[in-house]
Amino acid sequence: MKLLNIKNQRKALLPLLLVSLFAWVGCTDDRISDSYYTFTGETVASYLKANEDYSRFVYVLERANLLDLLSTYGEFTCFAPTNAAIDSFLLTRSLGSVEELSKADCDTLAKNHLIRSLCFTTDLEDGPISSTNDMGRYLDFTTKTVTKNGQLTLGYFINKTAEMVIRDDTVVNGVVHTLDRVIQPSNLFLPQLMAEDTTISIFVELMRRTGIDKKLEAWIDETYTIGAGSAEWATDNSDPLKWKDGPRNAIYPAKRFFGFTAFVEKDVVYERYFGKKGITADEVIERINSGSFVYDPHNPTYTYTYGTDDASLKDSTNVVYRFVAYHILDRKAGYNHWNVSAAIREDQAVYELLDPQDFYETMCPYTMMKFQTTQHGMLYINRRRINEGALAVRDAADPYAAAIEGVRVFTSSEAGNVEQEARNGFYHYVDKLLVYDETTVNNVLKTRFRMDATTLSPDFQNNQGRHRTSDVAERGEGRQLVTRYKPGFVKNFFFTDQTLIGVRNDPDWSPSYQRDGLDFLGQYDFTVKLPPVPQGTYEVRIGINAANDRGIVQIYFDGKGCGIPIDMRIYKSDPRIGSVDDTEDEEANRRNDKDLKNRGYLKGPDSWKCGTVNDANQVTHRQSTNSMRIVLATESLQEGKAHYLRFKSVMDNPMGLFPFDYLELCPKDVYANPEGEDTH
Repeated sequence: MKLLNIKNQRKALLPLLLVSLFAWVGCTDDRISDSYYTFTGETVASYLKANEDYSRFVYVLERANLLDLLSTYGEFTCFAPTNAAIDSFLLTRSLGSVEELSKADCDTLAKNHLIRSLCFTTDLEDGPISSTNDMGRYLDFTTKTVTKNGQLTLGYFINKTAEMVIRDDTVVNGVVHTLDRVIQPSNLFLPQLMAEDTTISIFVELMRRTGIDKKLEAWIDETYTIGAGSAEWATDNSDPLKWKDGPRNAIYPAKRFFGFTAFVEKDVVYERYFGKKGITADEVIERINSGSFVYDPHNPTYTYTYGTDDASLKDSTNVVYRFVAYHILDRKAGYNHWNVSAAIREDQAVYELLDPQDFYETMCPYTMMKFQTTQHGMLYINRRRINEGALAVRDAADPYAAAIEGVRVFTSSEAGNVEQEARNGFYHYVDKLLVYDETTVNNVLKTRFRMDATTLSPDFQNNQGRHRTSDVAERGEGRQLVTRYKPGFVKNFFFTDQTLIGVRNDPDWSPSYQRDGLDFLGQYDFTVKLPPVPQGTYEVRIGINAANDRGIVQIYFDGKGCGIPIDMRIYKSDPRIGSVDDTEDEEANRRNDKDLKNRGYLKGPDSWKCGTVNDANQVTHRQSTNSMRIVLATESLQEGKAHYLRFKSVMDNPMGLFPFDYLELCPKDVYANPEGEDTH
């Protein structure tokens, strides 16, 4: 089949889109409106109906009321199983024909194979596809060498077993990939899925003994409700911000999900670390209690406890409990979800200065985990580059080198044919023992914590906010996509009914760090709980991008006002801030940095860019006219004590946007470095 240019089609169809866009319903609604534009060219639906080898899948789509949808405007990816694939599936169910499937079976089968965005194999990286399918599940993409007709070739797989025997067949409203097997994601919860993996039996037993396995069975918040129509795509009439191409779209998640991710050592890692073949979980528990590896209470105000009996192991201060809990985060994320996508990294990361990195709170009380993705796409936990942080070596011959190698996370392909996505989470293999010890605290985490605002609550990751790149058709070409949240249902955030909070994902060019952020509108008044960094003295900062449509905000740290209100309509080149573009005179550049710091400002980082590599106007955030960091306070942050930032609009204008881009917690060892803080 001839490949078509989807982007050019979008432009040609824009007039039709403007007519039909706002009638679009959400992914949770199977109804097809009469006002939808239906293509006369070949669509996903007509492509499938024209080929007899998809007839059983066409029947399934018809029973699920989804076939007509695939004839309408949109951007769909359809993973179409052949008749032979469905026949094999029917045999596992002891069914003789596709007509014996129930309506519920057809709904599930159809939705498992549909994604409402374009997914070409040329754009995919190893791991979960960034957009979920219509069941709200991630599909795992991997490649491996296979033999066909006596020749070695590269095979492309979904969920590791369904091979894409025909790839990237493009039609006017999407792309079709043909599968030789039916996609059947696991319906087990994370602890049960992990228990089926005999290679991780020690960690599974440690989870059971500490009782942490029971905490990983949460899935859906039964107290969460939304009003009629809130889950459907439409213009957000409560959002007064207008764009040149019309108002942007917003959605409230139809359901609130909980999720978890575990980073797990195989049994062979424990054997290698402790030097004993066939070591048991009981022996590992004894070794942890005996101090065989360092779990030093670096903060005397926090008491660690020891013990191997069942009651002791279930105490959150117990060293074994803490060891297990440090492996787990309360958010569901695949291999490529911990930092930004490969496409964004390639466009915007300045690798020679800093690897893309993010920080997350773990389920071990008062602990953080650091993720870095190298230029070669390898994901590490608690890695530190030689040119990074308080212990940076400025003139290293190889600035890419790792001073602390960290723990490497295995890719989906490296994990083999093991299913790693449960209904409510993922688990990933790691190559070394993952511990929160003195090296982690005093070396790896002695660094500037720059935390994208969308990482500050697991709800942004569990409930279709962070990394959301799908539903392009619903928002229109070039539009921003906003996911809104209700008060009382966002962990770590507390906000009033007058506060409109949304996670924004920018489609292309963006002045925002990681091309996303939190947007606040209305007479907002919200408080965010700070992540539990190691105790010490920190400068507390935020990153914003100034613009004429911004507002004025008063910020408080633990109830104390942080200076005067901040007018976010003022660009950093304004004399009241005084930023001057860098020149070849490094001494003058440093003087300007010092002057800015004395006024409570810093330029944006030079380790991240705005725009794409093909953009002639691409600049770093340090060069950008509207990207800046604001120093709010210098405070002693104590382990075991919660700290809060409050943001209150002091402008009587609901259109005054507050763009919360990122939070920085910068330790004194970095900001007071005698050589000066780096600009990265």
